[in-house]
Amino acid sequence: MSAIPPDHDEIIARYRRVAALPDGLFFFTFPLRRHAVERLHLAPGASVLEVGCGSGANFAFLVRAVGPTGQVVGVDISPEMAAAARARVQRHGWSNVQVVKSPAESMHLAGLFDGLLLFAMHDVLTSPEAIRRCLEHVRPGGRVVVVSPVLADRLPGRLLNPLAALAFHRFSVSRVDLAQPWRLLVEQLPGLHVERLGPGILFLATGQVA
Repeated sequence: MSAIPPDHDEIIARYRRVAALPDGLFFFTFPLRRHAVERLHLAPGASVLEVGCGSGANFAFLVRAVGPTGQVVGVDISPEMAAAARARVQRHGWSNVQVVKSPAESMHLAGLFDGLLLFAMHDVLTSPEAIRRCLEHVRPGGRVVVVSPVLADRLPGRLLNPLAALAFHRFSVSRVDLAQPWRLLVEQLPGLHVERLGPGILFLATGQVA
């Protein structure tokens, strides 16, 4: 594994604090998580990669989508998050879920995946090497789904931009592309479809690897 860049130390320290928070604090995200997984269009037996899996809050939706013959792999840079995700896997007895502790920029995984999920991963979205490595692990025709905060560009969403800025401050280190977090991804997936959700401080992007 290559050396961790200095900013990764800050990411690890930040998620050490987040890992201690209970799932119940984020109950409002569950419908959005379910919707994101549905947009992957995963069939039973499919394989799916989630980069920045955190404590594994999306695993139940992903396991349900791929079924017992499918495969779910979660990657996270944080040792505490990866440990929490592995504990979740053990509690539920999911034999087809693997958790890998690694920066996205240097992850090494076997095989290609039918789908890629990035959920609230601004630091991954704004890292050219992380985006490149993520897409290298998706097979041709595989689906990519991204959900993340964004600064709203019009009213009434702009009134909520302080809330979006708080999410960026709490859950990411990168401060680039706050108004267009999908910029690097669309360069690699020209057909990427981006839609703003609700008042506009979240977006959902879907695309397909050529």
